[in-house]
Amino acid sequence: MNISCNICRPTLRGIGDTPPEKSWFPLWMLSRRMNFRWDEYPDFLFYGDAGAGEHLLYPSRTIRIFLTGENIPPNWNEADYALTHERIWNERHWRVPLWRHWYDEGHTQVMRDFEVIRNRVDRFCNFIYSNDRAKERIEFFHLLSRYKDVDAGGKVLNNIGGRVDDKRAYLSRCKFTIAFENESHPGYATEKIIEPLLMGSIPIYWGDPHIDEDFNPDCFINVHRFKSYADVIAEVQRIDQDEELWKKYVMAPIFRDGRLPERLTDGAVADFMKMVFRNGTPGNLWAKRCVQRLTAQAKRRVHSEAIERLFSIARGIVRAPARRIKHLLKSDALSRSTEDHSQQLSEEVPE
Repeated sequence: MNISCNICRPTLRGIGDTPPEKSWFPLWMLSRRMNFRWDEYPDFLFYGDAGAGEHLLYPSRTIRIFLTGENIPPNWNEADYALTHERIWNERHWRVPLWRHWYDEGHTQVMRDFEVIRNRVDRFCNFIYSNDRAKERIEFFHLLSRYKDVDAGGKVLNNIGGRVDDKRAYLSRCKFTIAFENESHPGYATEKIIEPLLMGSIPIYWGDPHIDEDFNPDCFINVHRFKSYADVIAEVQRIDQDEELWKKYVMAPIFRDGRLPERLTDGAVADFMKMVFRNGTPGNLWAKRCVQRLTAQAKRRVHSEAIERLFSIARGIVRAPARRIKHLLKSDALSRSTEDHSQQLSEEVPE
């Protein structure tokens, strides 16, 4: 299948400048399975949740496919199809949670050898974050630290003398990982849970209330199952003090029955995208698209003109004092010259 595509790079967070085969999971996975032709005026456009509406400037016939790993829903007035974390599977949307980016089906190595894990673990728990606005995990960090020291190796609450250079290597040394998302929303799950699981560290997870639909509940601590943080910490203490229980957690497969959930497999996502490429635009949206494109172009012109007007005003504000200062200096010099001349005349004329 030869498919005319493009990526609206200004709208994709963090991956806009990378080639498709090295960018976000759906793009690098599909690049392996399909023959994409990257065109300036494509039949299909992948775009994200950032930018300033650049995706609306493409031709009206272009099919728009919304991608995001953030907790942001698609705008169905602009998107034809979407790949997000929401647990919705239909003819226009497929679920692709952000954590899938860190699990390359058939290639990613998962550490579940207890002897290897036990021999390299020399830290109790880690807390590696750069976002200080997520109050839930900060509160939990302080509560768990009353039991044992928790290594804060990120920007937030750092207590180890600097940020860790290799996050995964550090996770592999820790029995537990505080794995709290920025916010809690059904389906929203990121690298917070998958990275410690891959390295043999037990995630203490908070975020997606239904995360055990993605992962085996026997291999992590699901905060949503407990009534309080105190109950969670009691479970952490129980595992920490019982080597057999620790072994049970780290040896459990990370997926139920040892298999990635079917709807999250490469094949399922690829089948959905094949349907997208085959069907094209859902319904007759050509007229609507024309209006959207013209509106976006008009907004950009107005925006550009407004910026130019602001710069013009700013230049005027900057220049005006300079002209005024020159005028005042000139007037002052003239005034002083007149005063000096009058004084000289008065001295020359006898009384």
